[in-house]
Amino acid sequence: MAENKNLKIHVSHLKKSFGSLEVLKDINTDIYEGEVVVVLGPSGSGKSTFLRCLNRLEDITSGEVIVNGSNMSDKKTDLNKVRENVGMVFQHFNLFNNLDVMGNMILAPVDTKKATKAEAKENAIKLLERVGLQDKIKAYPSQLSGGQKQRVAIARALAMNPDILLFDEPTSALDPEMVGEVLAVMKQLAADGMTMVVVTHEIGFAKEVASRVIFMEGGYIVEEGTPDEVINHPKEARTIDFLSKVL
Repeated sequence: MAENKNLKIHVSHLKKSFGSLEVLKDINTDIYEGEVVVVLGPSGSGKSTFLRCLNRLEDITSGEVIVNGSNMSDKKTDLNKVRENVGMVFQHFNLFNNLDVMGNMILAPVDTKKATKAEAKENAIKLLERVGLQDKIKAYPSQLSGGQKQRVAIARALAMNPDILLFDEPTSALDPEMVGEVLAVMKQLAADGMTMVVVTHEIGFAKEVASRVIFMEGGYIVEEGTPDEVINHPKEARTIDFLSKVL
């Protein structure tokens, strides 16, 4: 990494157990500003758990996760403060069904008292334009397609002006014809320099957009490198096996 790169996320000896089940066994990686890190691996390899430990949606059993200089397992860390800068986009959108698109967009910015309603609305309109949904401001989630819901969810994450975005299988709940519209928004964010960690099965997206690919299996990082290294020229038998099934 170039010397001037700003370290955004430092993960050292991260372990996570649910009862006696050890899901993350020893995870070590650093993620730098402007990187798009795609996390691949079979179901049950710990990918989503790893992502959820980065913003402490899951408690950390042991090891260290430091985000923007804040230790996420330190009791003194104000998690809400850290999370204001770490947006999260979920597999199932997690929109509030009782609020229209605008209501979903302005809830967090107004709630955290950062923005007046007028400011939040103005920003929301800009962000909805960015994801191509300015005409859906008054629509409710039930009136949107899956792809539209996910684009609203991305815009909503951006409304907090985060410097890191986490994506947990953002396209896996979508019909195939809607995947492209969501990936297009994500590609644009990557082009704009957003630091992103993306758990996905979209190998094409990883090849095209990732600056780095992490392949996980069995609670470990088995292999990591550029998309060319990991996807086109994998070294580890487990990576080769996984890719032979999905490519």
